[in-house]
Amino acid sequence: MEKLVIIKKVQDIDVLTFSFNEITLEQREQLKKELSDLSRMREDRFIIDLSKVGFLSSLVIVAIMSFAKDVWGRNGEIKLSGLSSEMFSIFQLTRLDKIFELYDTVDKALESFKSHT
Repeated sequence: MEKLVIIKKVQDIDVLTFSFNEITLEQREQLKKELSDLSRMREDRFIIDLSKVGFLSSLVIVAIMSFAKDVWGRNGEIKLSGLSSEMFSIFQLTRLDKIFELYDTVDKALESFKSHT
């Protein structure tokens, strides 16, 4: 089974790239498990790169929110990058743009971590 979340460590930040264009119902449980496993790693700084995701379903949003809740519960940080204009509109409509820091690119999100340290 191919991983849905590709992990790349950049300094002390885990960059999580979602490797799917559109998630299926069957993949939903796999995504939740992969994110749950990641949240147990006890890392506290993440960037979720959505640049490969073509369609952001409610299944993906729920998985991100569940992961974020775990990370935020231990005072960790999550930033999102690579949102398409349609995704950005969804985040604005649902007011998730008030909860997450959103960046155009992974590099900009990485830079924002540097400015907070």
